[in-house]
Amino acid sequence: MWRVETPAAVLVVKDVRHSPRSTRWIARLLLQRERRILARLAAVEGVPHLAGAIDRDAIALTWVAGRTLDKWSFRQRPRELIEQLRVLTESLHAAGVFHLDLHQRNNLLVDERGRLSIVDFGAAIAPGPVTRALFGRYLRFTDLHAAHKFLARFTPEELTEEEARAVLHHGLLRRLWPFSLKRARERRAASRRLG
Repeated sequence: MWRVETPAAVLVVKDVRHSPRSTRWIARLLLQRERRILARLAAVEGVPHLAGAIDRDAIALTWVAGRTLDKWSFRQRPRELIEQLRVLTESLHAAGVFHLDLHQRNNLLVDERGRLSIVDFGAAIAPGPVTRALFGRYLRFTDLHAAHKFLARFTPEELTEEEARAVLHHGLLRRLWPFSLKRARERRAASRRLG
């Protein structure tokens, strides 16, 4: 990934050209999937926009200003940031896109005015209508769970009972997936909130 300053704009270039030869084909597939997803999000604010495809190995995106969401900025305005995250994820879902990696703080940026942005759509999917009908509820829940996770981790006193139940429910679902990390801290906070 490269940050490129042009007279017209600041861009980010994602380039897979230097990926190992043995895995370059998969890197190209993932990059093209991300390109298609970003094209679907052209009208959504708070995400990078596709500036163009350079070639089969690189795409250019608009630069999104901000710093990674951290516990200090989150603790200052937890409910405001949660609401912004909810609105942004609903905009993604309305466009048929599920990010699926919002639990990573690196994918959430806060600018100097306190506006939240979502970046890095490398793990995002845009499933067809049948998959959305079958799994859309769980995919939405996965994206929205990030908000509950940050509340449980950084400001557990802010959790409502409904949010605490959601944290525990998501913990049960994650146990079904063998590759998931165990998030005991969030589950303990949710359990304490429910008494």
